[in-house]
Amino acid sequence: MVHFLLLVAGLMMAGCYSTGNADIKNKDLINQVQVGKSTKEDVRKLLGEPYSVSKGHLAESMPGHATFTMTMDEWWTYFYSKHHQGATTFIPYIGWLIGERKDEWAHFAVGFDAKGTVQHVSSGGTKKEGSLLDEMKR
Repeated sequence: MVHFLLLVAGLMMAGCYSTGNADIKNKDLINQVQVGKSTKEDVRKLLGEPYSVSKGHLAESMPGHATFTMTMDEWWTYFYSKHHQGATTFIPYIGWLIGERKDEWAHFAVGFDAKGTVQHVSSGGTKKEGSLLDEMKR
């Protein structure tokens, strides 16, 4: 019975949490934001309020076009992260080494001109899975 209770307690300690806007992982939704067409209101309707807003005239150079620079009046950024730790992570002394973990990150940024029209869109993300021991083996 004691072993069973210890197992249940260990499984309950497994943790998972997420933060940010998971909608930015939806490519169909993100593809609705179109350069030269979408507006701030369009983006707000699709994704809600951004995580951060940067205002001011920020220059963005286009890769491969050294002479072409566009100036953004405002940038909106969205992010999402999800982290999961398995119960083995909490085993004393070795849990940090063998514990299961899954991490996921995503970001989405939109640049607007002075009229509030989308001029730049960028997104990306990554997924990572395994233990520290798994990483050391790679």
